[in-house]
Amino acid sequence: MKPPRFKATHPDYDLECEEVLEPALIAAIEEARSVGWNTDAIWPALLSLITNLELAEIENQRTDRQIAGARLDLR
Repeated sequence: MKPPRFKATHPDYDLECEEVLEPALIAAIEEARSVGWNTDAIWPALLSLITNLELAEIENQRTDRQIAGARLDLR
């Protein structure tokens, strides 16, 4: 996987990220199909996974901020 060529503020940053992630995602979808999963199951599963991973990351960041705040309060 290639690192970004642009800063996060560049207008093509998000598109480049999609282009980098796409081959791995296509490979995962094709692997799922090859072992018998159909697209009626794959697409909803991917959407659910993406949503849940994003929510987990948001909660982890919130927890990290709370821990950092609590550490500051202890000083």
